[in-house]
Amino acid sequence: MRLIVLLFFILSSSSLLAQSGANLGPNSGAYPKIPSGQLIQHTWHSSMYPNTVRDYFVYVPAQCDASVPAALMVFQDGHTYVKEEGDFRVPIVFDNLIAQEKMPVTIGLFINPGHDINMEVPDNPWRVSNRSIEYDTLSDRYVQFLEEELLAEIKKQYHIADDPSMHAICGISSGGICAFTAAWRRPDIFQKVLSHIGSFTDIKGGHNYPPMIRQTDKKPLKVLLQDGSKDLDNEFGNWWLANQQMAAALAFKNYEYKFMKDSGGHNGQYAGQVLPESLTWLWSDKVPERMASKVYRRPNLGVQNATMFSGETMHLSHLQCDAIEIKDSMSFFDSDHEQLFIVIDGQVSAAVDAKKQTLPNHSVIFLAQGDHLKISRRDTTSLVYHLSFAARQAQKEQTPSFTVSYEEVAFTEHSKGGVRKYFDTSTHMCGRFEMHMTTLKPGLKSHLPHTHKAEELIIMIHGKTEEEIGNARYQGRSGDIYYLGAHVPHAIKNIGEQPAMYFAFQWF
Repeated sequence: MRLIVLLFFILSSSSLLAQSGANLGPNSGAYPKIPSGQLIQHTWHSSMYPNTVRDYFVYVPAQCDASVPAALMVFQDGHTYVKEEGDFRVPIVFDNLIAQEKMPVTIGLFINPGHDINMEVPDNPWRVSNRSIEYDTLSDRYVQFLEEELLAEIKKQYHIADDPSMHAICGISSGGICAFTAAWRRPDIFQKVLSHIGSFTDIKGGHNYPPMIRQTDKKPLKVLLQDGSKDLDNEFGNWWLANQQMAAALAFKNYEYKFMKDSGGHNGQYAGQVLPESLTWLWSDKVPERMASKVYRRPNLGVQNATMFSGETMHLSHLQCDAIEIKDSMSFFDSDHEQLFIVIDGQVSAAVDAKKQTLPNHSVIFLAQGDHLKISRRDTTSLVYHLSFAARQAQKEQTPSFTVSYEEVAFTEHSKGGVRKYFDTSTHMCGRFEMHMTTLKPGLKSHLPHTHKAEELIIMIHGKTEEEIGNARYQGRSGDIYYLGAHVPHAIKNIGEQPAMYFAFQWF
């Protein structure tokens, strides 16, 4: 039996070793404007597992404040999760998601399994001597090792939250079942679990978990499982079926769980591709609810007043966009919000505090707090997008209202199309307040995915585009609006046959 287990680990580790990091999305890339955390390597000699030595790594985010308790996430087989060119690149993903406020400020603890100090160190880190002893055993010994040794050690240096719902644990293959065992045995320490291709098979009894889950009182756990339909199938069991049984058992007991599946094998490729989404879901209960970065569709014509989106953002306590068909004279006043009016279709007459003018299609009106606007149509149909917003904290003194007529904005041609610069200023609500209109030639991408502190709306005027937002892709046409949250990587491409035109409006 021991020979069979050893052969399994040689074969499975070869599969795990074949990691390339291919097809990772923008949220797994490093960006110069994203604050970078620090990764520190250490060595540990264990007393719980005598005569073993291991390396471990501690990730400290740039936003870490010693006066504020941080969340904690522990990774088994730490070497594969911190590898710069590997499938996961967790420190980079943490940098991005923490900056985007999609996960809390989190200390990462990446632990390698132990190896006998009397044995030669293998070239393959998956083949260290103590991996199966620590990971596949269903007892509480490993989580006791974490609690009494490594967690106790890092708590000497970092302010870790005591709340177990602020503690997550993750692993791949045998490390996946190890992560679940740690939380199952000690939900007073860990209440969030992320398992990649978890070995819930009969290596050392892991196949018993599904009935145990069904027959045991529900525990305060949030669990994400990931597996592929071409995962291992051998004398210990079928990994794909075992993970499906785990998911079914969690569903039966009404656990908060998610099962992310694909057609992959026993490796971390798909797990790495969906890691940003996995972490976003796992930590969603510990971050503020924000307006989603995605495309918001133009409402059907004939609707006099339709709200396209409304919510909070990182920089704004409130942001709302209403599509308004101007039929008669309409008045606007708000003492709490700044407002922006964008003429999408037709001409309008606008009077800001009794100063009246005619504005053509694609003109813009900024209305300061406490100012009055009267607007009426000049064409059969006039469609206006009305943005209202309030900052979390005022930036400066009151800013005067202003208008920008499309006819007065010069067009500057460049190799990808051209640009019209509407304004670049600051307001009472926003330290940066900038808008331009871009013309983008067919088949071209504006730029590679990049990030910035500013939040942004891309308001489509003409053409068909595709916007990368984080790891997702959305398509937009005339009148659609892309919302891009702060620090979210993004890039737009013209996928139509004609030049595309769109407003880009940024603020912070």
